[in-house]
Amino acid sequence: MPLENGGIMMPAPSADKGESCYSYWMRCTEEYGEYWAQQHLGKKYSKSVILSQINAFASWARIELGLMPGDVYTVFMPTTVQSIVAFYALNKIGVIVNFVHPLLPPEVLKESVLQANSKGVMILDILSKKHVDTLNELGLPVLVCHSSEYGIAPLRAAIGGGELLLKKMFPKIENRDEYSKVIKRFMKANVHDHCDADKPAVYLNGGGTTGKSKTIMLSSRQINDIVYSMSQIDRIHVPGREAEVVVLPLFHCFGLCVGLHMAVCNGARIIPMMQFDARYFNFLIKHNEVVGFIGIPVMFNKLMKEKHFENKGLKNIRMAFCGGDDAPQSQIDAFNEKLEKWGAPGRLRQGYGLTEVGSVCCCCTNWDYKNNSIGKAISGVTMQIWDDDCHEVPRGTIGEIVISGPTIMMGYFQNGDDTPGKGLYTDENGVKWVRSGDLGYEDEDDYFFFVGRKKRVIIISGYNVYPDDIEKRLSEFPFVGSVCLVKGWSNGKQLIRMFVSFKSQGNEEDYKRMMLECIEENFSKFSVPREIVVVDKLPETPLMKVDFMKLTQNRPEDKVWDPSDEKPDTGLLASLTGG
Repeated sequence: MPLENGGIMMPAPSADKGESCYSYWMRCTEEYGEYWAQQHLGKKYSKSVILSQINAFASWARIELGLMPGDVYTVFMPTTVQSIVAFYALNKIGVIVNFVHPLLPPEVLKESVLQANSKGVMILDILSKKHVDTLNELGLPVLVCHSSEYGIAPLRAAIGGGELLLKKMFPKIENRDEYSKVIKRFMKANVHDHCDADKPAVYLNGGGTTGKSKTIMLSSRQINDIVYSMSQIDRIHVPGREAEVVVLPLFHCFGLCVGLHMAVCNGARIIPMMQFDARYFNFLIKHNEVVGFIGIPVMFNKLMKEKHFENKGLKNIRMAFCGGDDAPQSQIDAFNEKLEKWGAPGRLRQGYGLTEVGSVCCCCTNWDYKNNSIGKAISGVTMQIWDDDCHEVPRGTIGEIVISGPTIMMGYFQNGDDTPGKGLYTDENGVKWVRSGDLGYEDEDDYFFFVGRKKRVIIISGYNVYPDDIEKRLSEFPFVGSVCLVKGWSNGKQLIRMFVSFKSQGNEEDYKRMMLECIEENFSKFSVPREIVVVDKLPETPLMKVDFMKLTQNRPEDKVWDPSDEKPDTGLLASLTGG
C-alpha cells in the first residue's frame, strides 16, 4: 500500500488556485495514490480511510447540524485523529473552525463560543467533566470524542474500559452525540466541497502584537501559502512510510499550519500526540521512520534529558525546526551533536513567526544558517526592521520586526467584527504589514536576529534593558534550568528581579555570583538584577513558555509571585500519551 518509489519530491504546487485546505491536500498528494496517512496507538490508517471519515464528518455537519459556509464550529480538543478529521471536514464545506485550548477554564470556553457565534462544540471525554454545566447552559450540540476510537485493538479495549467508568462518573451532557456514531451514521452520505479560499477558515487565539489576547483570522489561501513556501525547504521523500510527529497543538498556529497541514500536504504519515511526553516521543522516533517534527525550545530540551533520547531512530531525522520562543545556541548545538553522532542528515534549525503571519516568516535551513540567527525570510515574504515612525532602519540597528506577504492574517476578529484588515498597518504604497511587537535587527547577509519583545523592555533610569537577550546568555550555564528577568519594585523603587531554577545540585550562592558576573561583564550596569529569587519551577503558559507576565510586578502594590499559589498540574492527558 505505501508508496515506495523513493526519490526527492518536487515542492508543493503553488497555492494560487484558491482552494480549501482540504482541496489543496488532495492536489498536493494526487500523484501518490494510496498511502498510510495517519497512525495512532500503534495502528495505521490509509488515506482513503481518513478521507471517508472526513466526508462522513462533513456530511453530518452539513445535513444534521445544518452548518453552512461562514458558520463557526468550536474544536475544544487536543491534537488527535478526531480533531484532524474535524478540521479538514469543516474546511471542506466552508465552516470556520474556532480552535480553543482544551485546558482552559469553562468561563473562557463560554466566552470564546459566544464571541464567535459558534454553532457547536467538539470535546474529548476525559476533559468534559468540569465543562458540563457550561455546555448545557450554551445549549449547543456537543460532539464527544473517545480516545478508544482509534488504535490497535488491545489498547482500544484497555482505554475503553476506563471510558465506561468515566461515563458513569460524569454528569450527562445534554444534546450530545458521539464521534464514532456520527462517522458510522454518515459513512455513506456525501456532500460537495464548498469553500471560498479568501474567507476565514480558522479563528486562532494569539497573544496579539500588543500583548493582549486577540483572535486571529486566517484564510485557507494563507494557510496553503505557508505550505507552498516551506515545502521548498524539504519534503517527504517516501509518502506514507516516512512519518512526522504532530506534537504542537492545533490551536497553536505553528502546529496547525506547519506541524499538521504542511506534513499532510507532503504525504507524511501523521502521528498526532495529545500532549507532549518526552519518553513517548523518543519511543516514536525509535520505532517509526520519523523524518521531521517541529517544536518549541523546552520540548527539545526535555527530549535530550530523557534517558531514551539517543536511539537508532535519530538517523532518520531530516527536518527539525524550533520556534515559538528563542532557543540558546548551546541547546541547538547540543541537540545537533546527537543528530550528527547518529548520522542524521538534518539538523535542528531555528525560525521565527507569529500567528498574525500564519506562523513561520523566516527560518534557518540545513544548508543556509547562521548561529544565534532566526534565519532569512521564507519565499514570498518580506521582512524589515522599522523605527517607531514606521521607517526602515539601517542594517545592524535594533528596531521592530515587521512582515508583509501572502501569508499575513486577514485581521483580528473581536466581538463579532470580522472586518478584514483590523490590526494591520498599511503604508503609503498600500502594502499591508504586520507590526510584530518584537525587536530585532538584520545583518549584511540578510539574516535576522531576535532581540526581545518590545513590550518586555524594562526601562531603568532611562536605559532600555532587553530581558530576552540576558536570559539567552544565562541559559548557556549548564546549571541553569529556567531563568526570567522581570520588572519589580522594592521600597518604592523600580528594579530588575530575576527568577531562576537550577537543574543541578550545587552551591546556590556560587551559581548566583557567576550569573551576576556574566551580566556585569556582557551588559550595562542597569541590566544587573537587584533581587534573585530561586524556585524549583517557574510558572509556564499552556504552551510551556515561561509565563513572564505572572512574574512581573507592574506596580509597587502588586504581590510578588509566590510558587505556593500555583495549582498542581492534573496531567489529564499524560495518561494517554505514555510509551
